[in-house]
Amino acid sequence: MKKFIFIAVLLAICTGVGAQENLYEIKSGKVTMQMDMMGRKITQEIYFDDYGQKQATVMDMRGKTMRSITVDGENIMIDDKEMTAVRMPSFDMGGEKINFNDKSEKNIRKNKIKVIGTEVVAGKECTKYTAAIFLMGQVVKQTAWIYKGVTMKTSVKTDFGEMGMTAVSIEEDIEIPASMFTIPEGVTVQEMDRSRMPQFPNE
Repeated sequence: MKKFIFIAVLLAICTGVGAQENLYEIKSGKVTMQMDMMGRKITQEIYFDDYGQKQATVMDMRGKTMRSITVDGENIMIDDKEMTAVRMPSFDMGGEKINFNDKSEKNIRKNKIKVIGTEVVAGKECTKYTAAIFLMGQVVKQTAWIYKGVTMKTSVKTDFGEMGMTAVSIEEDIEIPASMFTIPEGVTVQEMDRSRMPQFPNE
C-alpha cells in the first residue's frame, strides 16, 4: 500500500499531466527519473510536448509496462501490449503541478516559493526551490530542482516518510509521436475496481 501511495504522489508532483498552460521552456523532451523504493530502483520516463501541455509517463508496474496520460482531466493507465486501458480513480491528495516558470507575485505567494540555490542534476544546472504543496490532506514542504521549468529532482516529507525522485537524463527538443499522448484506437477504457485501491488517511 505504501509503495503505491509513494509512486502516485511522486507522479503527481513530477509530471503535471493535463496542464493547461506552458510549464516548460523546452517544446518537447524525455526525462528519465529514478527513485529508490526500499532498496529497489524504480525508473519512469516522462515524455512531453507543446511545452508541457501534453505529457505521458511510462513505468514498470509489477512487471508490466504501463503508460499514464490525462484525457479530459481524467488519469488513464494504458497497457499498450495488452491493448487495455483503465480509468484511475481520483485521489484526494492534491499534487497540483507548480509552474516554476510563472514568476508572478501571485504564484510565488500562493505556493510559498523560495529560491535556495543552484545545483547540477543530470548534467544540467538547476535552480533549487522550496515550495508548499497540498498532498493527501496536508500541506507539506517540497524541495525541487528545476531546469527550464522541468522538475529534475524532487524531495518531499509526508507522514508516510520522505520521498524523492532524481533525473538521470534529459533529452531536449526531440520528436515525440502523437500516439504517446493518446489512447490506442479500438481500446475501450474500463473503470478500475475502487475496492482494490488503497484507502488514504482522510477517507
